[in-house]
Amino acid sequence: MRRAGRGAALIAAPLPADAEVRGDRVRAPGARGGAVIYVHGGGFTDTMPEDERLMAYRLSKATGRPALRVDYRLAPTHPCPAALEDVLAAWRGVLDEGVPASQIVLVGESAGATWVLSALLEIARAGGPRPGAAVAVSPITDFALTGASLSADDGKDVLSHAVLGSIADRYLAGADAQEAPQSPLYGELRGLPPLLIAVGTDEMLLDDARRFAEAADAAGVSVRLEEYEYMPHGFHLSERGEVLLDRIGRWLADPVREFTVSDPDAGPYALAHGPDGALGFTEWGRGGVGRITTDGRITTYDLPRSDSEPHGIVQHDCALWCALETGSLARIEVLR
Repeated sequence: MRRAGRGAALIAAPLPADAEVRGDRVRAPGARGGAVIYVHGGGFTDTMPEDERLMAYRLSKATGRPALRVDYRLAPTHPCPAALEDVLAAWRGVLDEGVPASQIVLVGESAGATWVLSALLEIARAGGPRPGAAVAVSPITDFALTGASLSADDGKDVLSHAVLGSIADRYLAGADAQEAPQSPLYGELRGLPPLLIAVGTDEMLLDDARRFAEAADAAGVSVRLEEYEYMPHGFHLSERGEVLLDRIGRWLADPVREFTVSDPDAGPYALAHGPDGALGFTEWGRGGVGRITTDGRITTYDLPRSDSEPHGIVQHDCALWCALETGSLARIEVLR
């Protein structure tokens, strides 16, 4: 995976304190705490406020949380990264209202899904709290347009290669198509919150969703990819959209999240909880240990001998201590 280059981060400094948050507040009956930040689609250039308010209502009803529809600036008048700045302003605005970050869910569809993933990269890069979860429906993740499904599903989908090329030109306005955050696939994905990615199998963007999900999983992110058979782009607006909304609600209510921390053959085994909230773990099959922080960042450490076979582990005195099969202890300094 190509990582963002030196000039790739388009948001070079924190947003000013007076950044404007534009949009609509929508609350379904029974919605209580937390918040959904909803970022609509429309090819980066269009908006349909009434339809988007209805979608915000449906999301509020499905998740039991009030929703904020972000009225972001549109290309080509306001090209990348204007809309990203607006999504980040909405995120910070909801935080400033006192909503805990862990209770905020970012949800985006199509172009909005791309903005959601881009925003997650910027939030992770800047540090600080991260959202509790995010949902991306049919995102474009690679504006270099290299996914195999762009050709395989051309003619089956409501989109076409020509349309996507035109969208890319208006959206990027000269920004590099192979750099993040504008093309999320090329970003550093470690530390992202749990993700639900949904896509139709007849979509040209099928591989954009699949490849991002695979890359996120490899980076240790808890990610679920849901594919809806024979569905084209925009399927979430059809009757099948009710199935997706129900799935989103159930997924958010599920307390179980899985995080990939190492190769299955490495055999993650014992766990140790540190005072900073991070977890240490042994990799019995690999002869190593690892550590995952509260923001999902994973670091692994090789032990001097591959046959060390670490068993028990504790975190003490700014270090991980583990008992080895070789009849010795290993100390790995992790906090300097």
